[in-house]
Amino acid sequence: MRPRPVADDPASSAPEPDHSRYMRPKPVAQESPTPLPGPEPAPIDSGTAGASAQREHDRRAGNREARVKDRFGPRVGGFLVKVVPEPQHIRAWEKGAVGERKLAAALTGVAGVVVLHDRRVRGTVGNIDHIVIAPGGVFVVDAKHYKGLIEIRDKGGLFRRDYRLYVGRRDHSVLVDNMGWQVKAVERALVSAGHPIAAIPVLCFIDAEWPLLFAPSSFRSVKITSPRKLRKLLCATPFLDAADIDRLARVLAAGFPAK
Repeated sequence: MRPRPVADDPASSAPEPDHSRYMRPKPVAQESPTPLPGPEPAPIDSGTAGASAQREHDRRAGNREARVKDRFGPRVGGFLVKVVPEPQHIRAWEKGAVGERKLAAALTGVAGVVVLHDRRVRGTVGNIDHIVIAPGGVFVVDAKHYKGLIEIRDKGGLFRRDYRLYVGRRDHSVLVDNMGWQVKAVERALVSAGHPIAAIPVLCFIDAEWPLLFAPSSFRSVKITSPRKLRKLLCATPFLDAADIDRLARVLAAGFPAK
C-alpha cells in the first residue's frame, strides 16, 4: 500500500503571532545632567602691609606740621617742617611701615602660602603685622626694621643666667614678651573655629646683621629670623595641604580683619 501523504501541520505553517504590542518598551538610558559649577569662593582680603603704621605716621606728622605753622606762621613754619628732621617717635612709625612692606615683598611668590597683612585684633588697640598660613603651619610674624647685630647675651652673674636679645647695643628682649598676646589671640580664633593648631611666633628682623657663626634662631620659644630664612621656615616641615591652608586663611581673615 502506498503511504498516504501526511498533511502539513497547520501549526507549523501558520505565521507566528505578533506579541510586540504587549511587550513593555525598553527604557532608554538617559545621561545624568552635568552639575552646574558652584559659585566661586570670595577672594580673601589679604590687607595692606604697613598700612596702619603709615597712617599713624602721617597723622603724627600732620599734627606736628600744624603746631609748627600755628606757632611760626605758614611760611616760616612750612620751612621749619621741611628742614628740621622729624622726631624719632614719629620717624619710627614710617620706618616700621617700610619694614612691613619689605617683608611682604620678600614673601611674595612663595608657593602655597597665604599672608594676611596688618590685622586688627578685636577688643584691643594693637595689631598683628603678618599672619602666614603655610604648609609648615600658622605663623604669627612681627616685623622689626632695626639696624645692628642680632645676638643673645648672658647678662647674669656668676651663679645665674640671664639671657637677653640684643640688636646692636640695645636690649630688645621685650619684643619677644610682646608676642604672647598675639599668639594667644590667633590660637583662640583657631580653637573656636574647630582647628586647635598651635601658632608659631616669629620675630623677623629686616636689614639687621647676623653673626657668621652661631646666629640665634630662637629666643624664649620665639623664632628669630630674617626674611630670607623665613621663606624656608614656612615650608620646612609641611603638614597642611592646600585645602587646609585655604580653610584656615578664611577663618583667620574673618577673625582678624585688615586694619
